[in-house]
Amino acid sequence: MSEEITEPILEFIRRELLAPDDTIDVQDDLLSGELLDSLGVLRLSTFVEEQFGIRIQPTDFVVENFQNVEVLTRFVQRAVGSGNGVSGAGD
Repeated sequence: MSEEITEPILEFIRRELLAPDDTIDVQDDLLSGELLDSLGVLRLSTFVEEQFGIRIQPTDFVVENFQNVEVLTRFVQRAVGSGNGVSGAGD
């Protein structure tokens, strides 16, 4: 299931948030300031909510959930598994 989550996230980031010549891997730091700014994180979270039918709670906006695509994928897996959203970092 992780590839079904990871690939759409990577594609969205490449298509909507990166410059044409930029590249991204699942372990690249999204929050270092070089890849995503705060508006980019909001756009990414909106995409994730719509794409996977989850609700991201305000308490879920922590580094531990958005650090890179790999941890974001795990966050989405937990949220999908819970049927709504996940509350608390690293659950």
